[in-house]
Amino acid sequence: MRLLTGLLAAILAVSFLIGASTCKMTPESQRTVEEELSVPGLEESLIARDRAIAAAIVMSLHADVELMQNKLQVECHSGKVILRGKVPSEELKERAEKLARAQEGVKDVLNEIEVDESLQDSRISLDEF
Repeated sequence: MRLLTGLLAAILAVSFLIGASTCKMTPESQRTVEEELSVPGLEESLIARDRAIAAAIVMSLHADVELMQNKLQVECHSGKVILRGKVPSEELKERAEKLARAQEGVKDVLNEIEVDESLQDSRISLDEF
C-alpha cells in the first residue's frame, strides 16, 4: 500500500512539473503572481535592517580614535555596504573595511575610501601614546 501511495505521489509530482513547465505566463498573470507573493511590511523591514547595519558600522568607526577623525560615509543596500570618504593611510582604509565586514548582516563591502596622505598633518595617532 505504501509503495502504491509513493508511486502515485511521484506520478502526480512529475505531472505537475510537466504541466508547470509548459504553462506560459502573460505579463498580466506574472504581475498578479508577484502581487500575491508580496509580504506586507517586507520592504520596510529590509530598509530598517539596512539602516541598522549602517548605524552599527558608523558606531564602530567612531569607536576607533583614528577613524573617527575622518568624515566617512556608510551606505547599505540589501546587506551590501559602500564605504566612502578619505583617510591618510592604506592601513586605515583596510581597518575601516574590516570593521564593516565584521558587522552582522553584512554580505559584501565595496570600499571606495580614498587614501590622501596630506590628511596626516595635525592628527591624533594611537602610536603617539
